[in-house]
Amino acid sequence: MNFTVTITTCNRAQSLARTLDAVHGQDFDPGSFQLIVADNGSTDETKSVCERAQARFSDFTYIYDARPGQMVGWHLALARASGEITCFIDDDVSPEPTWLSALADAFAAAGVGLATGPIRLAYETSPPDWLEHMTLGEPGGQTLPFLGLLDAGPDIREIPHNMVWGANFAIRRAILMEVGGFHPGAMPASLIRFYGDAEIHVGRAAGAAGHKALYHPGAGVTHHIPAARLSLDAVHAKFVTSGCARAFQTLRETGRAFDVPSDAEIKAIADRYFREPGDAPAELAERVEKGLKEGITAQLDAFKNDAEFRNWVLMDNYLDIDRCYTHPDLLAYRPGAAADWRSGESAG
Repeated sequence: MNFTVTITTCNRAQSLARTLDAVHGQDFDPGSFQLIVADNGSTDETKSVCERAQARFSDFTYIYDARPGQMVGWHLALARASGEITCFIDDDVSPEPTWLSALADAFAAAGVGLATGPIRLAYETSPPDWLEHMTLGEPGGQTLPFLGLLDAGPDIREIPHNMVWGANFAIRRAILMEVGGFHPGAMPASLIRFYGDAEIHVGRAAGAAGHKALYHPGAGVTHHIPAARLSLDAVHAKFVTSGCARAFQTLRETGRAFDVPSDAEIKAIADRYFREPGDAPAELAERVEKGLKEGITAQLDAFKNDAEFRNWVLMDNYLDIDRCYTHPDLLAYRPGAAADWRSGESAG
């Protein structure tokens, strides 16, 4: 069973180097996987990191394309992928040594189309107390959607398709092509309205087609969390993207604009992200609600007022990047040194 591992990256050279070290440390036949690094416009030392890493891997490809959005790297890499199984990870995760071996075990099971494993969190600094309010469930059945924590226990098991997340996402290449690839994902702040439901679309579509999603405890990764991701501003930025993703999904399902949800409806959505909504600190809940409403509103305003944006949202698939990237604002974007499309921070 052959794999293609894709790492999408932007201006995180040191973090990327750590991820490459972890991929190199797999207990899996090094000749049985292809590695692709898709650089989404880095202005730091990312290219040099990749040049130094290339000799360590038997099949290594570096792609540079500065058009904004993580989907660019996903789909350019997919076009070059030779593996039967395509694995996508971010540049801030470190796969466990057993990661690829466990994924091979998962995909050997009949009917499995997608697979993932634990996503553990490693904090650069002590996490704030309020994070506990956003941690859902108990160990062995625990998630923290805000930062991507996933703990489904010590056993191999089927899980809901929408819990195969981008930090640790593996799928049969044929199925990914069958469902039309990914939808738009992370974007810089100035283009946040172009954000979509990314890999969640893939999971749902694969599930609708009858493919199983499997969790394997040996296929774990560690997600490294810098101090900047542990602020209330980061909470707001994250939930702006969540609002955009929700609006994007609804607009594609209905094909038409809808009313911005009321404050009560927004609160009901926000409450799902808290262990005990009534106990959540008021400022934290306010940031979540404000972010959701801002993201939904940004998508709806653009959909109503911009015909080319409507074409972007309603596109049949996004596999052909040149065909997708025609909106003037996407074409005019120029990356900056501070860009981080995952958190929605400004490129400056």
